[in-house]
Amino acid sequence: MRASPVVAVLIVALAAALLLPACTGGRDRQAALAALEQGHREQAARALRGFVPRSAEDWGLLERVYTGLNGFEDEAVRAFLPLGRSAEPEAVLLAARVAISVDRVDAAAEWLAAALDRHPEDDRLAIELAKLRGRAGRHREAIALLAPRAGADPRMLNLLGYEWLLAGDDARAEAFLRRSIEQAGRLGRPYAPPHYHLGLLLAARGEDRRALEQFTRALAANPRHLEAAYQGAVVAERIGAPDELARFRARFGELYRERLERLGALDPAGEIDESGEPVVRPVSWEDRVRVEDTEFVRRLPAGARVAFACLAPAGGGARYEVSAGGQVLFDALLGGGADEPEYHPATVELPAGEGDVEVRFRVRPVGLVARLVGRAPAAEARFTEPVVLGDPARRSADPRPNILLISLDTLRADRTTPWLTSRPTTPAIARLAQEGLRFARAEAPSNWTLPSHYSMLSGLPPAAHGVMPDLGEVQAYQHPDRKLNVRGSGAETMLAEVLDEAGYHTLAVTEDGWVSGRFGFAQGFDLYRAAPAGSLPATLAASLAELRSDGAGPFFLFVHTYAPHQPYHAPRRFRTRWAAGARIGFAWPEARVPIEEYNRFRLGPLFPPSRVDIETFRDLYDGQAAWADTLVERLVAWLDEAGLREQTLVVVTSDHGEEIFERGQFDHGDTLFEEVTHVPLVLNWPGRLPAGRVVTPPVSLVDLPATVLDLAGMQDRLGLGRSLRPLWEDSAGAADARPVFAEAIGHGGEPVQAVWFGGLKLIRRLRDEGVERRCHDLRRDPGERINLAGTTRCDVGRLEALLDAHLDRAAEIRATLGETLGELDEQTRDRLRGLGYVR
Repeated sequence: MRASPVVAVLIVALAAALLLPACTGGRDRQAALAALEQGHREQAARALRGFVPRSAEDWGLLERVYTGLNGFEDEAVRAFLPLGRSAEPEAVLLAARVAISVDRVDAAAEWLAAALDRHPEDDRLAIELAKLRGRAGRHREAIALLAPRAGADPRMLNLLGYEWLLAGDDARAEAFLRRSIEQAGRLGRPYAPPHYHLGLLLAARGEDRRALEQFTRALAANPRHLEAAYQGAVVAERIGAPDELARFRARFGELYRERLERLGALDPAGEIDESGEPVVRPVSWEDRVRVEDTEFVRRLPAGARVAFACLAPAGGGARYEVSAGGQVLFDALLGGGADEPEYHPATVELPAGEGDVEVRFRVRPVGLVARLVGRAPAAEARFTEPVVLGDPARRSADPRPNILLISLDTLRADRTTPWLTSRPTTPAIARLAQEGLRFARAEAPSNWTLPSHYSMLSGLPPAAHGVMPDLGEVQAYQHPDRKLNVRGSGAETMLAEVLDEAGYHTLAVTEDGWVSGRFGFAQGFDLYRAAPAGSLPATLAASLAELRSDGAGPFFLFVHTYAPHQPYHAPRRFRTRWAAGARIGFAWPEARVPIEEYNRFRLGPLFPPSRVDIETFRDLYDGQAAWADTLVERLVAWLDEAGLREQTLVVVTSDHGEEIFERGQFDHGDTLFEEVTHVPLVLNWPGRLPAGRVVTPPVSLVDLPATVLDLAGMQDRLGLGRSLRPLWEDSAGAADARPVFAEAIGHGGEPVQAVWFGGLKLIRRLRDEGVERRCHDLRRDPGERINLAGTTRCDVGRLEALLDAHLDRAAEIRATLGETLGELDEQTRDRLRGLGYVR
């Protein structure tokens, strides 16, 4: 006889109470309840740290607090670990439900699999585990779990049919879905899901009338079925059925508005002040590189001012010494906060002289710590990497330019002014282009953030640096120990390293995610600020703070923002700039639509968008571009105000574009069509670069680091990149002399490669069933609709020879660099979840 859920949870609670130490549970519980009454779940979660649940009511409280709560994912898993590993299926299901809600799918899958091994007869465990396998794209595994136990259960039959649908077997999908409908009818219980899923299948096959009938039945069985209402409207619009369209659309609008209100996603009608919190600290010590050695020596210029910070441990202290030439320059006893470590900034003047001097940094234990552990300093007591400061006047005395590199993540060239002429999306970028160089056909080296930025900052194509994980594996990530090739080997020479060695003050302000320092991007930077909760206002404020700081010599500042990236959460005035008026669809301009709502469209042809949503998403994207443009405007305005404009090379570009249903997808990371690879590239240096010049041949961002170094009077190559200077200085048409390449791992782990040469573009995709080749004449067919492969108008053999030679050369370099590294830590997963990369 199976125990009831309440009894099962009580059993586990009692066991936990016996095994875990007692604590002040009563006070913790009351504090948490009080916080919940005021709507402060984060405060409730803090109150429950260390809380030991002793009753079903206690577990219910934990469920209320932790379900879907961002920022407390680890606490949630730890709190529900006793239930997750219990012998009672009901307890495991509760724990798994909470873990899934905070994106700890790996923990949930582990608990469910272990429980199913103990209780192989429990269909509920099998269903939940199968859902997780299907969510990870492992449809065959889900089917293997469900098939032996499907029987006559309408729920099981529906889920099995849906998994077959996602696995691409329409015949089996339809058979199971119809059996589910039949069994639900025999039980006298209308069941909406199989009608809805069957409607998706029929619509994808072009049987629109029959699909419309199934969506109607799904809504009759469940009048709150949001997706059935939406797809009913899509099909009704497609077949020209105005009455059905009005009915489905009205129902969807009611349901979706309710959902957005419940999620708190709707903006008030008035404008919102979204200028962001000002950065009052000019130097961001918490983000600087921490030196792990407790005693180290640096050779630094004599007479220089040197800045550093002392990291003092929580609840303790240490003595920090800095000396040079036998002279003690800094000696302080410093302590941390009661609960958290604390940074103490400091500056010293080095003795005057010629050349460099050896400066010794040393952390020493104090008091009881010194007596107990001898020479070992207190835990976490460290220095940050020292930074040489100088007089700002030195900037103007140095003939080399300052370098400001701005990457606007996911910005398409054809939605950027002046490439786009129908609406002024990016006037600041347009002004820079008018006063400088514009590259009409800059191509990204890959189709998503990580590999493309790695190329942009190393001069190596993705096939050479190897930082090119399979995005499908990332999105289905359930195994923290799985190696994903998300970090270089460290043997690559990065742009920041070359500039740092040349005396540049190297700074970066990024919005984390795939541009996190954890992936090797911090290599060569004096400061690498990567804010996990970054936003454009905060990025702007932090960038201005670093620009205002007192730096030695010329500076290199790399600024990155996700502003054009999904989800489209620009301030309301940008969202509604072109997407104004009543727009009923998932895009909904008046709301900050959660990224999870967008994920529906990643089913591709199974979940097509309405015409309204296609138009609205494109208008929203343009609003995001306009918002991103304000970052460029403000940074350039500061250079003008500071008198540094003529001394600064400004580069504006993007890492990749975005497909907005041009080929049925709303995403990037799969194809290498122009909407994903064609990016803006503008170089502006007043008086030093020709104003208004447009470079028309295709160019690659792989060549950007070498171009920057060339303009700084240094080398004209980095990695496999070469300076683009000949393309604007030599009008003798090097147009077709330099092929351009791109590489990626597409959906299903399929390698995708492209080469641009002689006005033609070849895309090659290595599928399991064979090689797919597409050749396009971009001058006559910019939308890449006509495949010339196999015709006399495209010499596929010549283009493939260029591509293979490039890949062979890249492979040689890859072999010399060593193995790529890296896994995803939980903080990075949380940021990527907000961007739609991890589900």
